Amino acid sequence: MKTKQLSHENTQIEPNTFHLVLVCDGITSPANAGGLMRLSDALGIYHVYFCNSKINFESSRFKRTARSTEMYVPYTQTLDTQALLENLVATNYKLIGLELTNTSLPLTAYKTGENTKIALVLGNERNGISQEVLDKLNDTVFIPMHGKNSSMNVAQAAAIAAYNLINNAL
Repeated sequence: MKTKQLSHENTQIEPNTFHLVLVCDGITSPANAGGLMRLSDALGIYHVYFCNSKINFESSRFKRTARSTEMYVPYTQTLDTQALLENLVATNYKLIGLELTNTSLPLTAYKTGENTKIALVLGNERNGISQEVLDKLNDTVFIPMHGKNSSMNVAQAAAIAAYNLINNAL
């Protein structure tokens, strides 16, 4: 049997029923924002919130990286992160930050329930999640890494974390 590459039309699976949103605290790179939109489409993430930043959603870098997913993945840009977090908590979201802190749990050991609504909070490319947002989180998790560097690109880290959270809850 010869291996044949398939298109996405041949490989789509059932929509994700795990309720996950992304909260991007200060992410500024159009390429990272576009990558997060594309990731959200791929994993069935419900909404992406861009907070504390002014991303140019019309830039060629954003559009090239997002590959038109901005047309159908819901997203909002807001400067009032605190109000957003309060609203998410009021609608039964658990706020989980992807950040290395003195209280972070390894992502591989973190378990959510099947019906838990998760807001995965991601930080700025250079400084991570702001302290005022860290103070509002239920938990923080980190990705155990084997190299010498203690961080990775935010879109790549979000992909690992979101995939793990979704698939370990089901």
